[in-house]
Amino acid sequence: MMKKIKVLSLGIFITIFCSCYQEDFLKDELLSNNSVDFLYSSSDGIANAVVGLYSLNREPYQRDWFNGAIPLILQAKSDISAGVDGEISLFSNCFWGCGLGGDYGTEAAYGYFWGHNYKIIDVANSIIRGGDALIEGGSNDVKLIKNVAEARVFRAHSYFTLYRLFKNIYIKNEPTTPETAFDRPSEISSKEEIFDFIKEDLNFASENLSYTTSEFGRWNKGAVDHIRAKVEMWLGNYSEAAAIVDKIIENGPYSLVNVEQVFEGELNHSETLFAINFERNTIGGGAWHQMNWQTVAHYSAVPGLKQSIENGGDGFGFITLNPYAVNLLNANTGDKRKDNYYIFEYLYNDPKTLPSNKDIGDPLDLYQNIAKDDDFFMYFKRQSPGVLKFFDPTVDPTDRMHFKNIMIYRLAETLLIGAEAHFESGNSGKALDYLNMVRQRAGISPESSASIEKIFEERARELAFEGQRWYSLKRKGLLFDYLMDHMNAPLLNTYYSRNHVNPMEVYGRHMINLPIPQGVLDLLGAGYPQNEGYN
Repeated sequence: MMKKIKVLSLGIFITIFCSCYQEDFLKDELLSNNSVDFLYSSSDGIANAVVGLYSLNREPYQRDWFNGAIPLILQAKSDISAGVDGEISLFSNCFWGCGLGGDYGTEAAYGYFWGHNYKIIDVANSIIRGGDALIEGGSNDVKLIKNVAEARVFRAHSYFTLYRLFKNIYIKNEPTTPETAFDRPSEISSKEEIFDFIKEDLNFASENLSYTTSEFGRWNKGAVDHIRAKVEMWLGNYSEAAAIVDKIIENGPYSLVNVEQVFEGELNHSETLFAINFERNTIGGGAWHQMNWQTVAHYSAVPGLKQSIENGGDGFGFITLNPYAVNLLNANTGDKRKDNYYIFEYLYNDPKTLPSNKDIGDPLDLYQNIAKDDDFFMYFKRQSPGVLKFFDPTVDPTDRMHFKNIMIYRLAETLLIGAEAHFESGNSGKALDYLNMVRQRAGISPESSASIEKIFEERARELAFEGQRWYSLKRKGLLFDYLMDHMNAPLLNTYYSRNHVNPMEVYGRHMINLPIPQGVLDLLGAGYPQNEGYN
């Protein structure tokens, strides 16, 4: 039986000065004096430090900043989502009026993306340098090599994330020390340098990790190769990406599970490649997250409705499905994902506030115009179909604080990456096979031919709100056009708009790259370039 990894809160680990390492999650003795020397000069210390990386990786989903909304900011810009304003995909206007130049825009949200990923990189640099020194000194400890491999995955993944978000980034492969704390990069790194660095780390990890692990939630070969395929897609190396996907399918222990099982329980099943772990009332189990609350509509504010398990628990609807996504899910009769991944009907269930013309069990009429004047909350925020991928049906329905594990990478996306890679490589037959494997599992009729449009439509149905859409559209050069085509701004603005702004009139092509926060630029120096369009 696989053991779930439980990682320490990084509040005690941010600067790598750990205080403990619990026996119940990595089988080591409790330590009370974890010095820097211990962390980076012994195999056990390296293992402790890697546990801290898992904690740090979990941090954006937790309660510390806007109730864990950071990971959803990219969804707010996606062509399949609507924010509380109804102004889909405005560059920074994701919720609460995040403006491009405001504290909640570049400095808070985007600054967090930048700082968090470079923090992971810096911690990983310390681990890798210490681990490499032990290996070069003659250590052949399998556990040590595995931990170094995991640290290199974290470093590669953070660089990959930074490049996809900001483009103008720099490579830093040495840990920060008191002597180097104020050093500044003189220039950005080239795309070639960045991706060579990423690939070197991932290749090392792929060679030194196995498909299976005794601790659910740790990096494994399948997840690493999944990222490797993504990297090759970003480089336009479609044949290489297709070959990597084929090996995952042929050699890995993965298989699609029933739609009903994909987001059930702890997510510890054959489709999961990598998930972030949480556990309630457990040391190392992490702080709660509010991902469900963010993505289920605020239906309980409508007279006649109260929070219930049947209605998806407690929801506030910061970011929910837009009409384009709804239409995609309605396009195929019998799509099992509609009722299992998403929630389309909120049922009247409160006799105390029930309107006179409604009965208990009646569904809330989708998109009914019950808004009053400037009550912008009443439209999508309270009626939009929501997402159940983060919902824990075992909690009190009024509890917004969930500890459900969060899916990051799974086999369905691997198949859709393979479908696109094979199609672009000229193997349309293999592309169709992979595409239809996902459709067949969903219970819908197979496609007779493959195309990029069909693959991306299937990605939208299958992977909505799993944090991949914005990246994929950007990689393919489709982001701006898809946003313009799928925002449904006329429909949304018919009902309300907080700022009464048509996003089509303010969104620019340069916005596919996030601005480097001004606070970061101030620290880096006048010579460091801002992304085009923000100067």
